[in-house]
Amino acid sequence: MINTTPHASAPAKHAQPFRPLVGPALIGVCVLHTVVAVTGAGSELTDAARQGWAGAFTGERAVVQWFLMTGLVGLVAGVAITVIERAGPLPWSVSLTLLVVALIGVSMAPTSGFVLVGLVGLLAVIRSASTRRGRGG
Repeated sequence: MINTTPHASAPAKHAQPFRPLVGPALIGVCVLHTVVAVTGAGSELTDAARQGWAGAFTGERAVVQWFLMTGLVGLVAGVAITVIERAGPLPWSVSLTLLVVALIGVSMAPTSGFVLVGLVGLLAVIRSASTRRGRGG
């Protein structure tokens, strides 16, 4: 039997869906980061694969691991933020945390991809502010 009772969690017909911007922007930055990691360290990754991969990222090669994994973990964050944005306004806690993490990253490595993450963080803060104003908050 099909239940046709409307649920309280169903979106109202007049509610406009939110278009994700911050999550896709972060995904773009992280895909770029991962591509740079793979192309820039292709020989290191190939050597690690020849050595059995597991446990092969020690010494200088550990830098390759962290460079690659930072992009991949950021990709997960971008996907999560996209899901949040589809559900409604991006919470201030997410926007401010993204911006603060980016600023810490820029302070540690000014010529890194954190500059792009900082721009995404700034977009997140602007987006949170504008959606709150638009909703009377």
